[in-house]
Amino acid sequence: MSRLSDYSTDQVSPANLDAERSVLGAILLDNFSFEEAEALALTPSDFAIDSHRCIYAGIQRLLEFGHPADLITLPEELANHRQLEAVGGLGYIAGLVDGVPDRPSIKHYVRIVREKAAQRKFVHACNAGIGSILDGSSSHEAIDTLGEKLLQIQTGSDDLPAQRVISFTDCVFNNWEKLADGCEELVGLPTSLGSLDIATTGIRDGELWFIGGRAGDGKSGLTLRTAAANCRNENPVALFSLEMRPDELLHRLWSMEGKIPFQSIRYPRHLDSGTRKRIEHAMAEVGKWPLFVVADSSISLQKLTAKARLLIKREKVKLLIVDYVQILTAPGKDERERLTKISTALRALAKDTGVPVLAISQLNRPKEGNPNARPNKFHLKESGSLENDAHVIIMTYRPVNEFGQPTGEDELIIAKQRHGPVSNERVYFDPKTLTFYERHTEARR
Repeated sequence: MSRLSDYSTDQVSPANLDAERSVLGAILLDNFSFEEAEALALTPSDFAIDSHRCIYAGIQRLLEFGHPADLITLPEELANHRQLEAVGGLGYIAGLVDGVPDRPSIKHYVRIVREKAAQRKFVHACNAGIGSILDGSSSHEAIDTLGEKLLQIQTGSDDLPAQRVISFTDCVFNNWEKLADGCEELVGLPTSLGSLDIATTGIRDGELWFIGGRAGDGKSGLTLRTAAANCRNENPVALFSLEMRPDELLHRLWSMEGKIPFQSIRYPRHLDSGTRKRIEHAMAEVGKWPLFVVADSSISLQKLTAKARLLIKREKVKLLIVDYVQILTAPGKDERERLTKISTALRALAKDTGVPVLAISQLNRPKEGNPNARPNKFHLKESGSLENDAHVIIMTYRPVNEFGQPTGEDELIIAKQRHGPVSNERVYFDPKTLTFYERHTEARR
């Protein structure tokens, strides 16, 4: 009698080679699609045939080292690993992009590939179970072995389902000890304002911060100053500017860096030579910063997260800034559902990459119509998910007098801090440079 385990499982192995080719072709046309595939946990082993596994692994290597993966670089990469002929040569790789749309969305194809991979694992697991019975194992042993393999398939991983706490205790303690013995007061990245840094200990790895404020209350000014402080410390920053154009953004940064009135930069006629030199000096300084700007008012949530992950890999970005979340394009039947998806995705992005995300959010208008109504975390527009997902929420508050003029008694309200106290930090918003300073600083001269 023939043993069932002797039969080739390839005869019954589920696969969809068209879907696999579509995934590979889409990535070669648009490397950002790789982030989408990676987010769905696609690995080389999920492909049914060796040639597709080799091609996907080659794409991975290129992108991880910051190189493009295309019809020129990929064949060279595979040739360097003596795999080009084995995958079908230049002709097969070139054929992968045939019929792929200019802006492909590969989620559907990735899910097909992953599903077929799970089905193949199921077939192999069942054959292994039957084989162990035919080899003389008891039914209990065979069931235990099969059950474990099926659970691995269900969880989508061959790794252990969890770690014993002792396995990461030493690493956590060593990091804690460095903080305890270090000379730096700040644990996370700087916000640029000393009082805010002390109150929060800085923007820590993997955290999601929201900066909330009403129109014109300095939200962008605060985040730009935070970006500047980190760039000066050689911490690369990625700024997704959905509202400001590149020229507006640079004008704000020059004003801030040179402490030059913004209006002087915006309307540069009749400037004296001294001011002009200060602007030129500020321009040169800002030009040295490791600041990476994506200025796209129509960017989708999916594209933003893909670009963010790519910038983290290629440019070693340490802080992500999104200005602002209500402009982001995301699926959803209404604004609440859309913002829920945005908030969840930004939280996952920070957690998965370890890079903190600082996002700006609008506030709902005060119902009572009082311009001096103090904002709180529940005033965040469609606040439910934003308030739940945030580690820290900071609100800008700029009271006005009876004539509608700013009083100068401005505050940054720490409305939520998951691992610390809430507080009100006294600051001053400089209307000339459009940003916040500590109260009673030289910026107020």
